[in-house]
Amino acid sequence: MNTKKYTREQATIVIDKSMTSFGLSLKMKTSPEIMSSILQEMNLNDFKTYNKVMNIFFKEIVTQPQALQPMFDNIKKGISSKHPAILEFAELALSKNWFKPSKKVIRSINVTYILEALTATMCNDHDFFVEVQNHYKSKEQKLGINTIHFFSTLVHALSISHDFFKLAKAFSLDPLMIYFKFQRGLSKSPITKKNLKKLYKENQINYLEYKLLSPIHKNEIANINELVRINIYEAGVTEYRNGFKANAISAHELSEILINKPPVTIFNNKQVIPENNADSFYNSITKKENTFPIIKLSQNWVSLYTSWNMTFVLGNLNNLDMVFPKLLIPSIINAESENFLGARFISLWLSINHIIFRNYKKIKITGPTNKGEMAKAWSEINKKYAFELANKETHENSKTLTRKYKRFFSHSFYNLFKIIKTFLK
Repeated sequence: MNTKKYTREQATIVIDKSMTSFGLSLKMKTSPEIMSSILQEMNLNDFKTYNKVMNIFFKEIVTQPQALQPMFDNIKKGISSKHPAILEFAELALSKNWFKPSKKVIRSINVTYILEALTATMCNDHDFFVEVQNHYKSKEQKLGINTIHFFSTLVHALSISHDFFKLAKAFSLDPLMIYFKFQRGLSKSPITKKNLKKLYKENQINYLEYKLLSPIHKNEIANINELVRINIYEAGVTEYRNGFKANAISAHELSEILINKPPVTIFNNKQVIPENNADSFYNSITKKENTFPIIKLSQNWVSLYTSWNMTFVLGNLNNLDMVFPKLLIPSIINAESENFLGARFISLWLSINHIIFRNYKKIKITGPTNKGEMAKAWSEINKKYAFELANKETHENSKTLTRKYKRFFSHSFYNLFKIIKTFLK
């Protein structure tokens, strides 16, 4: 089967029909009542910031409805121009009448609105990034979660979540957030080995964070590539074990490209906003001086990653009202390809914290009863795009990719552990 190509008009029709099936329209507005509930659930109802724009934002969303059209327009632009696999799944879902209106969908749209504001501002304002990070660290410590004491905290966190995958994600993301914090704060000056040792001895960073911040083969970014591969394979192994083997092929190809074509990564001064957007909000949060990790990946890699991860979320996780938004926000779905991973780390970190807080309050929202059927159908679509990507970027045909995928996943835990072991050396 071949991948599909969509004209802008065809893509718009699919997206508009999908929105209608979900009971959504461009004229919709947010709900202050739902917004207040989400901020409490995210432990942001008492968050204090020096950022004037976000101070106003937090006050307004709980007092008056906000127009959703600018956000919807951004999402539509991103999907129609960058994500054919998502369009192909949406077209299939429409033919099978899988999309339905629900209160969960409405709540998810409100989560998306908040998450986009947080992610975009954290991408463009280092001081705000640190404020949010410190706020969540404080909240986690009150729950007994302190990643400095890695193993004892992991055991305690398991008693809250009972879900090793989500916790593994949380613990592997923290080092990336620490890396961003130090490197953005230092701008173009790399942190010295002496300073690193001092931070580690003072318990300001744990061993994983020390390792990530340490240069490797004169290329400190190599550590980031390895941690991204671990992050991808954590999900790939989970979905393979849960019966979504076709989707794990995409996870394997995404990881293979990071090995065979390591992305060029630099910290550079730039604004990090959705492409071709007309939303005045972004003008209000951007700064002239803003250091951000530029990770040069192809749009084809970004598109497959997004569709693969959406499928993983649908098939393997609950709480879809808070998990799907991390992939649908404009700063992700309509990102410049070189901004994608940096923004993705931030949106995922925010969402994982949201899940941990929700689990602590013993709240769980299940997905649709046929989500497994939908995820398996979407996996087959993603597999076509994985084969196409392998042909273009790693110059492998489908048989070669399938053979390598089977070799890895036939001993998935062992091979994942080998990657982690190599990273920790």
